[in-house]
Amino acid sequence: MLELLKKSKGLKSRLIELNKFDITNIEGSSSEKIKKIIPKVFNTIRKAISGYKREIKELPEKVQSAPKKFWDEVEEQAKNLGIDLIGFAPIDENLMFEEDHVGRIEVLYESAIVLGMEMDYEAIDAAPEPPAGVESLNIYAELGEATNKLTNFIRSKGYRAIACHPLGGPILYPAMAVKAGLGQIGTQGLLITKKFGPRQRLSIIAVNIDTLPENPRENFEIDKYCKKCRRCVNLCPVDAIYDDPIINDNGTVTRIDGEKCIKHFYETVGCSICIKECPFHKIGYKAMYYSRL
Repeated sequence: MLELLKKSKGLKSRLIELNKFDITNIEGSSSEKIKKIIPKVFNTIRKAISGYKREIKELPEKVQSAPKKFWDEVEEQAKNLGIDLIGFAPIDENLMFEEDHVGRIEVLYESAIVLGMEMDYEAIDAAPEPPAGVESLNIYAELGEATNKLTNFIRSKGYRAIACHPLGGPILYPAMAVKAGLGQIGTQGLLITKKFGPRQRLSIIAVNIDTLPENPRENFEIDKYCKKCRRCVNLCPVDAIYDDPIINDNGTVTRIDGEKCIKHFYETVGCSICIKECPFHKIGYKAMYYSRL
């Protein structure tokens, strides 16, 4: 039934073209790694698309409910799959993109399981050198695979679910992660968590379930630190991060010049300088809190 599904209210997304990643200058072990990773990214995207097509062929007639035992099993399975962060939130149609250029998802169920996977500290610290870009793509592949597997696990328990791949996606993942209690948005537009700073990739699984677990809420504030710091703004090699964010009419916030960012992202196969230079990555949230900048 269409009334059970969530649809975009017109938010525009940026086209991500996988064939534009420039791997010609990557040599040695990084070159060998990326040749294995890119096919895995494509494969996990294809599996997500195939699962979505099967999922919407016959739509559910009513919203399901799930007991606490089910959610405990989901969290345990997520941990076993290498997923580091998990939270829950209702889908916000204002955050859904009008077009999902990668996964081709047009509708979602009403609730989201928001997932996060850490990127390797030392690899990201090498940015913008190849190890950072390789790790960035690697986590797209690893989290994509884990998201698909967790979605299949949920379906095996009798619940309807849609896997949304971490690359691209049908909805603003960082904003959904905030709603799920996982962290806050930094100046560079990335999710900042207490555990990993900006050093994670995100995905979601949309589920046809109306009984979500409560998210643990911590006192977690980064605004005053970001306003004083500005390392990501000052050190972005293409000046893609705005001095002042743009508040859009629909309530969403634009923090970066997407055209500048994506061009450099392609050229460096993942850039990651704004992650590397963030003090929440360098020394962590607790150290930042006690240093008071």
